[in-house]
Amino acid sequence: MASRSLKLRLHVFSSKLHKWLALLIGAQVLLWMGTGALMSFLDLEEVRSEHIVSRAAQILPARAELPEWLERQDDVVSVATRALDGKVVTEVRRADGGVTLHDPHSGRLLSPISAATARAIARRAWIGPETSVNAARLVERDVGTEFRGPFPAWQITYDDRDATRVYIGASSGTILSARSDTWRLFDFIWGLHIMDWTQRDRINSWWLLLFGIAGTFIALSGFVLLANRLPRIRWLSWKRKSGS
Repeated sequence: MASRSLKLRLHVFSSKLHKWLALLIGAQVLLWMGTGALMSFLDLEEVRSEHIVSRAAQILPARAELPEWLERQDDVVSVATRALDGKVVTEVRRADGGVTLHDPHSGRLLSPISAATARAIARRAWIGPETSVNAARLVERDVGTEFRGPFPAWQITYDDRDATRVYIGASSGTILSARSDTWRLFDFIWGLHIMDWTQRDRINSWWLLLFGIAGTFIALSGFVLLANRLPRIRWLSWKRKSGS
């Protein structure tokens, strides 16, 4: 009898614990599913207002003071002087997104940068535990989900334990992205979360939408079932027992 009583108390305790945990966790699941379904309905272009607000860069005015050696000036959006591997260069950006590097005085074209320059940029950028540059490779197309341009770019691989890679624009000499095993793990988990196993950037897939809607109904039905199992206060019975 004592054993049965202990099992009964354990069953009741477990049931109550499960019920209240389900209530707390179920609320978050409901929010996750509901908001996930809502995000799947929304168009990212509209979310970012890209359909009504242009991000196109403005062309420099015709009277802007530009270097004499700059031949094509009708599509220039910016001219800047900056450092590249310890040297001064002039960066010219054009309306089509193209970037070129020049000698500030002669206008001599300095881009695309060489592998040696890309390696030197990567070594200067490294601030982690001491390591070395393991390899440099020119890439001209997508590297899985890790890097999607702009191209061409130098892929520089460090010899660290996290297999870190940086991608340096061959035209601009700037670091475009840095990737490591930690990033790759996050990218994989993100793909599972949004149910996009290939591109990792589509939150409007039918898979996510259907599962989000289904999950919302599951959570809502769970709350209905939970409400039916909650202890009910019987006011009439209580009044009769209290004699009121």
